[in-house]
Amino acid sequence: MQQTIPLHSFNPTDEERHKMLKFLLKLDNRLNDFDDIIKLMSPPEDIETICSKLQGKGIKVAVIGAGSAGLCAGYELNRIGCDITIFEASKRIGGRIKTHYFDKDSNQLAELGAMRIGIAHETVWNYIKKFKLKTRPFISKSYSSLFYIRDSHALNEPSAKSVMENIYPKFKLSKLEKKVTPSKLISQMYNKYFYSLTSNEKTELIKIKQNYSHKIREIQNLSLRQAYENTNLSQDAISMISYLSSLEADLLHISLYEILGELYTVDFAYNYTIEGGMINLPLSFYNQLISSDGPGKVQFKFGHLVNSIIKSPYGDKIILEVTDLNDKNVYYREFDYVVCCIPFSSLRRVKILPNFSTLKMQAINELNYEIGQKTFLYLKERFWEKDTPISGTTLTDLITISTLYGSDHMEAIPNKLFEYRLIENTSYKIPGVLLASYNWHQNAIRLGSQPELIKIKEVSNCIESIHKLPENYIEDNIIDYSTILWSNIPFIWGGVSLLTPGQKELFLYEATLPEMNNRVFFAGEHVSTKHGWQQGSCQSAMLCANNIAKSIRQRD
Repeated sequence: MQQTIPLHSFNPTDEERHKMLKFLLKLDNRLNDFDDIIKLMSPPEDIETICSKLQGKGIKVAVIGAGSAGLCAGYELNRIGCDITIFEASKRIGGRIKTHYFDKDSNQLAELGAMRIGIAHETVWNYIKKFKLKTRPFISKSYSSLFYIRDSHALNEPSAKSVMENIYPKFKLSKLEKKVTPSKLISQMYNKYFYSLTSNEKTELIKIKQNYSHKIREIQNLSLRQAYENTNLSQDAISMISYLSSLEADLLHISLYEILGELYTVDFAYNYTIEGGMINLPLSFYNQLISSDGPGKVQFKFGHLVNSIIKSPYGDKIILEVTDLNDKNVYYREFDYVVCCIPFSSLRRVKILPNFSTLKMQAINELNYEIGQKTFLYLKERFWEKDTPISGTTLTDLITISTLYGSDHMEAIPNKLFEYRLIENTSYKIPGVLLASYNWHQNAIRLGSQPELIKIKEVSNCIESIHKLPENYIEDNIIDYSTILWSNIPFIWGGVSLLTPGQKELFLYEATLPEMNNRVFFAGEHVSTKHGWQQGSCQSAMLCANNIAKSIRQRD
């Protein structure tokens, strides 16, 4: 009897999400991973089981950074009565969540930062439910997407026939490599390094530990390229499959553990986004904080740049040196605790007195941040919905690397895996948003650093080539665009933390430890094992808040 395929539905319940996850794990012959995944991705214990609502009264906590981690940590600590002051160097909340609205009334927007949520991201779903946010499918994987590699087109169909006929001849593959599908070429590496792991070893992919098992140490010491090489794939095969796998062409140098950790928790299938924009999650935290009626006071200091973190010579207090960028005045404030939620790329400019541990300072200096670039086009019509609709992620060896299609007109086809159709009574002849280019590392720098008009022209040319559109089609149909290179964003200066070989074992545990006699704590995706995901930001923030609550309880 054929198994029923769960529907990629709007506003899924926990039960529906878990059904999707179980289905995907069963397809992968590892349904026994389900309980471990849910446990590891779930929120930690509720902070009010550690401290009462009044136990934090009179405790002054500074939060550096008003991104998801900072807002979440402030929200949790305010629940136990702490006085919260959030310092944000920019004039906005959200950090690396940045929603740009082309037309807010018609919900036409660009997610310049975080744009999707995995079905197993339990901590984020906890807040989505708490704040009553609505979600809709974000189509990452679809069998109607395309490949355009070495001037050849192919369909992303399950059989891979189109790829093998059109893309394979462009590479010097061995006789054996020519005979097998891309998924089988890729699976050689996964069989060697992932499916050979025990259940306990797999959990270490998303755990932060001081010491790891032998196999996990081996994995985190390998780059993705080295892992492919160790399965005796030719360099042509590695090059080809890197373009056939989402964003891997930009990331062959990162640690294999990053890729396997996302595979373990099925991060890129059945994705979701927040209706009306991902910014609604940090906005929910913000609104809760500014309307707080608890015993703790809440202050937001926008345009206030923390220059120094200083351990007071008089007791267990932390002094912050802050510049008010609005009037250029410098002032000092004293706190009982500090939660540092800015990326290490930004913390690098802050003076620390006395220095944190040697390894922590080294991590702040060295932890790898990948530079991300996105370019969105707002077009008069949705060419991808005309005739045979395209959805999901199209991949290319052009500098744009990946293209994702606005999916607000799409719905899942019942009992079809990764197949979608147009919602009835929608038309391609209305404006829509195309994520025309999403890339990382050197491609991001090379494209993102160009003057905007040149960049938009180059991206437009790539889109026309990939989709066989008439020359100047994009220029004739563009209404607006929005583009970002995250290394250029002040006080962030990077995309997301994706570790290079050896950094997980060397830095990650140390990066999470509090400093200055347990008065300075750290939260953010960079001190989690879910790099680049809101799951990592929110879960690390909750853990951080709980640890401060335990410290407060011990003081009492």
